Amino acid sequence: MAEFNYQVLITGEQDIKTAEKRRSVYLRPFLLFWLNSLFAEVIFLAVGIFVMTGTQDLFYKVMWTLVFCPLGMGGAMGGLINIFIVDHYYGKKAAHFTGILSLLLLSTCNYLCCSLDRHFVGYYNGLLLFTDKGQERLASLGL
Repeated sequence: MAEFNYQVLITGEQDIKTAEKRRSVYLRPFLLFWLNSLFAEVIFLAVGIFVMTGTQDLFYKVMWTLVFCPLGMGGAMGGLINIFIVDHYYGKKAAHFTGILSLLLLSTCNYLCCSLDRHFVGYYNGLLLFTDKGQERLASLGL
């Protein structure tokens, strides 16, 4: 039998409590940014449905805005915060650095989403403008 070389990290009650505390410190950024992203995406979904394109492809809009986007943004921001800020900075310096990372990442996500929306909204506007069914719908809306 081969002998295993490993080190036991959690050996007693005090180590378990310390490990649980460290775990929560690393999970907080993920959960906080996931919840904030979810809240923002619910607003974006409502605006998209009521102001922009209506209920066309509602399943895909809901999946994108309520599942994939919050997971992606929350995961990316949580990971960046854990890598660059947690255990390195605290206080105002950490808050400023978090703001800078948020600005960079969320503006990148915004650019990606706007590019996708412009592509698909442009496609649907083209269908409205240049098909018989689209012309009928525009006429029924008084446009």
